[in-house]
Amino acid sequence: MCLSQRIATYLIVPLALAYPISTARARQGNDPASNGIVFVVEGIGGFDFVAHAAQASLVHAGLPHEIRIFAWTHGTGHFLKDLQDTKHVLLKADELAAEVLRVKERDPRRPVYLVGKSGGAGLVLAAAEHLPPCTLERIVLLSAAVSPTHDLRPALRATHRQIVSFYSGYDQLVLGWGTREFGTIDRVYGPSAGLTGFRVPPDLSGEDQALYQRLVQIPWRPAMIREGNLGTHTGTSMPAFIGKEVAPWLKP
Repeated sequence: MCLSQRIATYLIVPLALAYPISTARARQGNDPASNGIVFVVEGIGGFDFVAHAAQASLVHAGLPHEIRIFAWTHGTGHFLKDLQDTKHVLLKADELAAEVLRVKERDPRRPVYLVGKSGGAGLVLAAAEHLPPCTLERIVLLSAAVSPTHDLRPALRATHRQIVSFYSGYDQLVLGWGTREFGTIDRVYGPSAGLTGFRVPPDLSGEDQALYQRLVQIPWRPAMIREGNLGTHTGTSMPAFIGKEVAPWLKP
């Protein structure tokens, strides 16, 4: 086992397990509009534990939704390949969009939410761009390894409610130095939106201004330390953070 795998096993996994886990599924109601599906898309490299954390903490928070993990990476440890293989990212984004459409075809009333972490945030946005207007209920981006100038208008059109982006100015190692050196998932070399926030384009039409009013950007704050989020890149994968900060956005 290589050093990075030991770190993932002995440090990251126990943190993910520290949050109370319910093995029971969330209680399903009779209203299809309340029993949605949350697709969780992890970051690059296969070491992210946000999917495990989401399965535990969203059920613990009492959400009635089905949680689906969308696997897209090249496997454990393939960080650069995941980040820089644009053709693969777009192919997987098409696959995710197709899964969403199958859900809506079976039951148009069933709300669908997308949660993307780091590089997975870029895949989520790319998938949304292939969907008809208002297909998605809401998109949540965690520490997005996406350029701050990424055009969010296609994804906003596909979303009935908001795009919610959690970012932190302390995520300097991964989303500052890392994406300056190796690029963002949308292949821009520089700081990521998960570090600085997304920039609203200038000179928008009235219609596009209305779209961007549905972009909600939430910066890291010291109170999040109590949820295990120290402001660094792993913070938005912590189960307590997901249960406290993310779960409320996964409700109609």
